[in-house]
Amino acid sequence: MTPEQAYPPGVALMPEDFAERLVTLKERSGLPWERMAVCMGVDPRQLWRWRHGASPGGGAMLSLVRFATRVPDGLSCLLGEGVMVVRPERRN
Repeated sequence: MTPEQAYPPGVALMPEDFAERLVTLKERSGLPWERMAVCMGVDPRQLWRWRHGASPGGGAMLSLVRFATRVPDGLSCLLGEGVMVVRPERRN
């Protein structure tokens, strides 16, 4: 099976353990759910929905990924695979 067959365009499925990954990301961040939602720019009720089976939409997913890149090993945790995040140097 080719990657195109396994992942047809326009179809994105959340992993079955997405809720557990979200809990782990929250624990690694050290933040309560409400603060995590504020940092991501989403309503705390949205995080509750994700923890109970809903999938993030496009904009919310981008916010989630951006948040995960700021948490130690957060993106690896969220994706379930090893990821290295390289940040550009800040110029003052």
